[in-house]
Amino acid sequence: MNHTFTATILCRKEQKLMNTCMMKYANQGEQDAARQEWFATMDQRREEREKKEVKRKEDEKFWREWWDKNPNKKPGDMPGKNA
Repeated sequence: MNHTFTATILCRKEQKLMNTCMMKYANQGEQDAARQEWFATMDQRREEREKKEVKRKEDEKFWREWWDKNPNKKPGDMPGKNA
């Protein structure tokens, strides 16, 4: 059964309220302000991504050492041998 049509009829009042709100706040001025904020914080977001990547690499190194996970080591290799 398809309930989409029923929801549209039953939620018509709420839909009109949402559309009114969108028309009030989603205007060109708000879009311009959001765009300006996005460009202003571009460098900050890039730095956060870079820090997150550095932390991910450090964590990966830590857990490899912790669990002695050598990606080149094959199952059955002797501990003293290097692959």
